[in-house]
Amino acid sequence: MFDVIIIGGGPAGLASALTLGRALKTTLVIDNNNPRNKVTQASHAYLTQDGISPEALRSNAEQDVNKYEHVQRVLDTVTHVEQATDHFIIQTETTTYYARKLILAMGLKEILPDITGTQACYGTSLFYCPWCDGYELRNRSLIVSVPAAQVRHMSKLVLNWSQDIVVHVADDASLDDEDKAYLNSKGIHLITSAITEFQHKEGQLTAVSFADGTSINRDGGLIGIEVNSYFDFLQPLQLQREDNGRLTTNNFGETSVPGVFVVGESKDIMPSQLIDAASIGNTVAKFVAMQLIVDND
Repeated sequence: MFDVIIIGGGPAGLASALTLGRALKTTLVIDNNNPRNKVTQASHAYLTQDGISPEALRSNAEQDVNKYEHVQRVLDTVTHVEQATDHFIIQTETTTYYARKLILAMGLKEILPDITGTQACYGTSLFYCPWCDGYELRNRSLIVSVPAAQVRHMSKLVLNWSQDIVVHVADDASLDDEDKAYLNSKGIHLITSAITEFQHKEGQLTAVSFADGTSINRDGGLIGIEVNSYFDFLQPLQLQREDNGRLTTNNFGETSVPGVFVVGESKDIMPSQLIDAASIGNTVAKFVAMQLIVDND
């Protein structure tokens, strides 16, 4: 029986494990080495680690965690989780484990637009987060393809890095008059015809083709993606969710099921930078450790 089992070995999960290991709590990290950021070549805004690849950061973090005798890591895939009277049963493809507390750090499922060329360009010249990759896209000709509700916000944001942007409405919704007025005031060209292809050379965007037969040359872009945390293995827990799909939690990261906590991108259903995910993992792990200490008192 472990004190804590952490599902997910990314920055949030490993930061949680590090804190729990230092709190002398027996901890198991279960990870299947399939991170959402596997296409990312370099991560930024992490003090002392700016420009490091997510893979290298994870490797360094694993070495840090491995120093603590109370923490174990296994490479496996969780298939089923259920609650018993005073503990949790975690079934993987190979083994059954038991824990008093559970931390969900599995990140998010990511769904890219079903457009030819997206997969090849994603992570190289097409991105979703200007805070993560806007610097690398600075002063380039960009396409910003997002749902209508995000057009004004994303346009305003991306203009910080490049003045040469074309905006594309990625859904069937219409822009309101204020959105149109904003784009006109900034001289931003608006396209509503569906994108049919992101043309590229080895992942480097060269042009964007549209259903109306037109095409424009672009060097890079920001695109809208869909994310969620609906993992099949969680269903037996029947965790409560908000209207937007976010898992309901209290101020300590604990879900509607006592003893089940959530950290990282899974917590807010929002893609985040590595430093943010690690920070949440560290903070929530302290609450988990404190709960264990109180339980044992």
